[in-house]
Amino acid sequence: SSGINAEYGEERKAREKEEIRAEAEGLFKGMDANGDGETSLEEVQQYSMGESSLLDVEETLNIQDLSIPDILDSLENKIRIAREEKANEEQEAARNKKKRAKKPELRKIKTPEAKSEKVEEEEEEEELWGEDGKKIEKVKDIPDPEDFRELEDDELDVDDDDDDDDDVAPIRNTLQYDDDTQKLIDVFEEAESLYNEARKQWEHANNQVKEVEKLNGMDFGPEEEFFSLRGECFEMNDGKYRYKLCPFDQCTQDSTSIGKWEGWEEEGEYSVMVYSKGAGCWQGPNRSTRVQVRCGSQNEIVSAEEPAKCEYAYVFKTPAACTKVQEEYEIHDEL
Repeated sequence: SSGINAEYGEERKAREKEEIRAEAEGLFKGMDANGDGETSLEEVQQYSMGESSLLDVEETLNIQDLSIPDILDSLENKIRIAREEKANEEQEAARNKKKRAKKPELRKIKTPEAKSEKVEEEEEEEELWGEDGKKIEKVKDIPDPEDFRELEDDELDVDDDDDDDDDVAPIRNTLQYDDDTQKLIDVFEEAESLYNEARKQWEHANNQVKEVEKLNGMDFGPEEEFFSLRGECFEMNDGKYRYKLCPFDQCTQDSTSIGKWEGWEEEGEYSVMVYSKGAGCWQGPNRSTRVQVRCGSQNEIVSAEEPAKCEYAYVFKTPAACTKVQEEYEIHDEL
């Protein structure tokens, strides 16, 4: 069965990947207003202001010079993130719905009418006296074992799916309260809803502030020429390992972290990136990576090796590292 489950999981992932690719292609067609297969500055600016745009203005402007496959990869990544956020929001909404169904525990509240009825029932109970003049205490009914069997067969038949919110009925739909109590319940639920919405907006704004502060603390070059690399990832497979570089974020070897962004090796020099505090080596230091940045006509890892135990070295080419003279020379040399 585990093999079948694994096969099903792979099919589901492949199907989801195809859906995301199709959705990304649809978004690209929407971005390519004149249908010429390319994106102009006017087109991406118009797209960034549309309701269907997954990219903010800054991200949209950064993709105008990318190739179509790179643009599609960027859109796919945004679609995947959007799906994950939507799934998390739905799970959070489901949890909140369950909480609202469980609180407040108003079933324990006894109305004045219920209390008076109970008192009347107790007063109406007949007192029994024995021949010796002593009061006979009434013995509570002992439940029949058959009742428990019926309870197990019927009332205890609980659905195994605990996450089925449709089966959870809100308290206010199962009990009736006087007007004053119901007003308190309505006020409480409205206040809870407003609080949750305000907290969600605060968290979103707080995350944006943290992101801006993080960006302000990063050095993207004297003219911000390396800013376009942020949020992108590049891979190289040497036949044994798959090496990955996400500038200003991390480096990996397959699924192992071999360093997180620390900074440029020398302040004011933009030729070597340093990534440190990766996964620990067996009886060794934490993995780290030194990335030599060179001028090139496209973004790519041209080499990756491990010159010393747990110390890695990349050579990464990018147009961002080129001056105008260097760019012309490198492109001519490659041709």
